[in-house]
Amino acid sequence: MSIQNGMIILGVVILLALLAGAVGLYLFYGSIYRFDQATDGPEAYDLAGVRDVTFPSEDGAEISAWIRPPVGDAPVILYFMGNFTSIGPSVQRLKPLLEKGFGVAALVYRGSSGKPGTPSEEAFAGDARALYDRLDDLMAAEIPANRRIAYGYSLGSGIAVRLAADRPVAALTLEAAYARFCDYFTDRYFGLPFCAVMTKERYDSIDRIASIEAPLLMFHGEQDSAIRIASARRLFDAASEPKRFIAYPAGSHVNLWQQGLPEESLEFYGKIVPCGWING
Repeated sequence: MSIQNGMIILGVVILLALLAGAVGLYLFYGSIYRFDQATDGPEAYDLAGVRDVTFPSEDGAEISAWIRPPVGDAPVILYFMGNFTSIGPSVQRLKPLLEKGFGVAALVYRGSSGKPGTPSEEAFAGDARALYDRLDDLMAAEIPANRRIAYGYSLGSGIAVRLAADRPVAALTLEAAYARFCDYFTDRYFGLPFCAVMTKERYDSIDRIASIEAPLLMFHGEQDSAIRIASARRLFDAASEPKRFIAYPAGSHVNLWQQGLPEESLEFYGKIVPCGWING
């Protein structure tokens, strides 16, 4: 075989490898979001006063959120759920806070819970900002920034971090959070360097969190096998003060609300949010 033919064959092999990699990455992006498509309304989850509302996002698309106004001057939780679920069970887990009079504005992701649209990091970022910017209208009441708490669980932690970097909030709460979402895939798939090849859907929270001035509260389970606690601690270490990290020895990815999270949250919020609501 001549050198020229060998170079041609090598070029073809490299081209095919690049093509295969591009196809594989395309298929990978399409498999990231696996939301449940249950369409049950708030009444199915015994969520008194919670409504499913629609409003336009930054790009003009019609999106929705489950909302309930606060009682008196209690805070409002702007909530961003995890993957592999739908909006109903996600809001239901907030019941301990709702029972204390907290308001809620939980974003329904595009492509989840029976809603149309294509999920993506950029779409979710714009949708979260639209929810924040229209909150007073949706609540039919003025909700000042010092009573708005951004709360992200798992996948939603990246959305909450980005919102808190873009808009003023009273506090940022992260449950089962990651430093980078692309690192999650590296951990899951035997050390493959996903952060080196992923150009989108990265959720680089660790690059944004130092710019956030709001108090930070993070929860993580030491037994979390989905997102390792080491990733959360890296994110926490990069954040500015004031901040608090609470680790639960028996905590997993899904059981922190049974480990003491509601009580710890209420104590934290009582110190940083105007507190007339505590006695309500």
